[in-house]
Amino acid sequence: MRVVLDTNVLISGIFWTGKPKKIINYARKRKIIFLTSKKLLEELKDVLTSKQKPFKLTKKEASIILDHLKKIGEICNIKSSISVCVHEADNRVLECAIDGKADYIVTGDKHLLEIGKFENIEIITVKEFLNKL
Repeated sequence: MRVVLDTNVLISGIFWTGKPKKIINYARKRKIIFLTSKKLLEELKDVLTSKQKPFKLTKKEASIILDHLKKIGEICNIKSSISVCVHEADNRVLECAIDGKADYIVTGDKHLLEIGKFENIEIITVKEFLNKL
């Protein structure tokens, strides 16, 4: 299974135990193929180091996390340019899913979840994804 994990799922899996961490562990064990892109990793780094967010990691701490995600994931070369969502970050998720030939996008983002399916890629919650495994 080829899966794009949205930033909100990654943040939950990085900082807390629970269902999102289970999905990251599946990627670590190579039971799923975790797809990401340079843009999605940049977004994650911005969230991790932002003074306006609760995490406030140093750039070095964020780099350690990103390096680990690069090791367990597949970084997609993005060629698509999608603009179907109001939030630009959501379009980057869709681009990664299309160019990475994803089966699923796993997210907690209501705007993406409302789409439901995009070019045969299911957009589902963490719970729904774990039920499919």
